[in-house]
Parts: sequence; structure tokens; C-alpha cells
Amino acid sequence: MTRSRMTIDTIEKTKSSLINGETMDVTSYVSLNRVILKLTGLHPKSLPRTLTVAFFMLLIVVPQIQQIYYSSNLNIILETSSVLLTIILALLKMIVWTSRRREIDDLITFMFGEYWNIAKQRSETGASYFLGYASFAKKFTRCYGFLVFNALLVFYTSPLVQIYILDTEDSSNGTRPLLFPGTYPEGWTEPPFYQLALLSQVVATIACATVILAIDTLIASTLFHTSGHFRILQINLQRLGDDTIDVIDKRKNAESLTITARQKLATCIKHHQIILRFSKNVDHLFSPIMLCQVLASNLIICLVGLQVTLTPTDRSKGAKYFSYLMMALFQLILFCFPGDGLISQSLAVSDAAYATKWFKLAKRLKTDVRLIILRGQQPAKITAGKFNVMCLEHLATVLSASMSYFTVLRSLS
Repeated sequence: MTRSRMTIDTIEKTKSSLINGETMDVTSYVSLNRVILKLTGLHPKSLPRTLTVAFFMLLIVVPQIQQIYYSSNLNIILETSSVLLTIILALLKMIVWTSRRREIDDLITFMFGEYWNIAKQRSETGASYFLGYASFAKKFTRCYGFLVFNALLVFYTSPLVQIYILDTEDSSNGTRPLLFPGTYPEGWTEPPFYQLALLSQVVATIACATVILAIDTLIASTLFHTSGHFRILQINLQRLGDDTIDVIDKRKNAESLTITARQKLATCIKHHQIILRFSKNVDHLFSPIMLCQVLASNLIICLVGLQVTLTPTDRSKGAKYFSYLMMALFQLILFCFPGDGLISQSLAVSDAAYATKWFKLAKRLKTDVRLIILRGQQPAKITAGKFNVMCLEHLATVLSASMSYFTVLRSLS
């Protein structure tokens, strides 16, 4: 199996670096996800809090739409569109989440509770592998959070420096800059309206960043944890193969050992069915969000990349949009990397089942193992609107499409 070997090797290195004796406590791995979800009112579900967050984001959406409508400057339109697309994407994700909040709430409760406990019960020798995936999900969450808020910090800092310079030069050359482009009523440059405009942009963008961080990292965590479950299943199937060899070679207590092998195989089958149902549910619930993400990422990466190339001499804007571009790229990797690992680990179940020496088993067990092999050849995956599979191959396709759009816009500008 050659697919996504890099993904598997990276996880193996991560799990080997875990501290000996570390307990499988779900809180230590998903505490950050829980805090962010609670802040946005997504889980536990709090509709008033979710509506408040959505209202905060609209504080910047309306001025930016007006900016695009009234402006005839292509550079200003491109600069505004890149930020507006990210905020609209966050709103769309919230709408999809809210429309399915009961199902998603049940899925999260199951994931943080029974799903984790199943991993505990099944991972006698595979605990370190599962914790490796859980630890990787935690690191991805932290890294993504750093990139998101680092981009915000750069956006906030750049105009404030310009404001300071303008003040020291008596504002002789124009109006005060905003943190993000937008059209406000006449007189917005005068206090206290100017400060209120700045405050509304800060609140709106922090709300947007928190929503994106909450939803994106949760989806990535479900994919990483499910890959860990598939890895546990592979190890348990391989151990079943060891039991089979004992039955054939030693010829002692053959009947009791066969019963033990049958029980272990039944446990593996039930575990496999649980993982497959969970994976199918994840794809059903989050597939529309993935479709929004793919469509928006194509445009965001293109527009932000164009802004970087159009401002080679403006260090302030260059740093601002470079940090934004890094965040946009990582946002796509956040889904494609664990999605690729999910495909690889689900396909590896078929190889692990074949390695059990199934041809030496009793007739009933042979049929069960062959069914596992057959089902394992159909990968578990998460899709974008049932059209595209989120994997590293699709990441390359999106980047290629973004580059094509970038080339067209670059020639027009």
C-alpha cells in the first residue's frame, strides 16, 4: 500500500514520542475544541449565543458589500473581496451547522464520550497509535489557531501603525485608515464614530475567526480520531492472526481457542461497523461545509495571492496578505491531510484482515474475514458535496485551479 505513506509515517513518529504511561483521557486532547465550540454556542447548542456571533460578523459584511458595490477600483475590490469571502464562508458554515445542530450535537457527544471509550476498550496494544492520532489532532488545532490569530494580529497592527504616522504628521494627506476595507456613513473619520467603526471590525473578525476555528478543527479532529480507530482495528485483526497460528500449530484446546478467535473476530466486526457508520455520518453532516470550503478556498487563495504580487513594494500590505495566504492554505490542508489519512487507514483494514491467515480458519470464520477484506476495499472518506474527495490529491487540484484563476486575474489587473 503506497497511498499517503507520508501520512502514516508521520503519525507513527508522533505516537512514538508520547510520554510513557499517558492515560487515555479525552479531556486532555479535546479541551481546546470544547472551549471554542462553547464560546460560539455551537456545542453545547446555544441558539442565542450563535445568533449573537452571527450578528457581530454582519457588522463588517454590510460595509464591505457597500465598498464593492460603490468602488470602481479593481485593487480595492480584490482587497475587499478576499476578506468578505472568508466571513461569508464562516456564516455559511454556521447556517449549515445550525440547520443540522441536533444531529451534529449527537455526533459530538458520541465522539467525546462513547467513541473514545470504545477506543479505550479495543486498544490493548494499539493505545499509543490511537493517542498518536489524537495528539496530532491537538497539534493541528493549536497550529491552525496560531495562524488564524496571527493573521488577525498582522491586519490589526498594520493600519494602527499608519494611524500613528498620520497623527504625528497632522493627518495632512488624507483620511484615517480602517483595519479592513469598508464603506461607512459620512463623518466616520471623526471621533467617536471612527473608534466605533474600528471596534465593530475587531469584534466581527474575532467572531469570524472563532467560528472558523471551532468548526474546522472539530471536523479535522473527527477524521484524525477515526483514523486512530482504524489503526486499532488493524492491530486487533493482526493479533487474531497470531491466535490462529496457535490453533493450527499446537493442536491443544483447539475448540476453546477457536471460540476465542470467533469472539475476537466478532468484536472486530462490530468495531468496524461502528467506525464505518461514524465515518458515513461525518460525511453526511459535513459534506455541505466541505463544498463551501472548496469553492471559497479556490477564490480566496487566488485573490490573496494576487494581492501579495500586486503590492511588492508595500511591506505592510505584503506582510498582511502573506500571513492571510498561509492561513488560507493551512485551512485547506486541515481537511485534505487527515482526509487522506482516513482513506489510507480504512483501506489498510483489508490488508490486516488478509494477514490473519484466514484460509486456515474454520469455514464460518473464513466467510466473516473475507467479508471484512471485501468491505475494507471500499475506503471511508469525507467529500465536498458528494462531488470531490478531500485528500492530498484534491488539494493539488484546488491549488492548480487557484493558480489558473490567479493567472487570468493577473493579466486583467
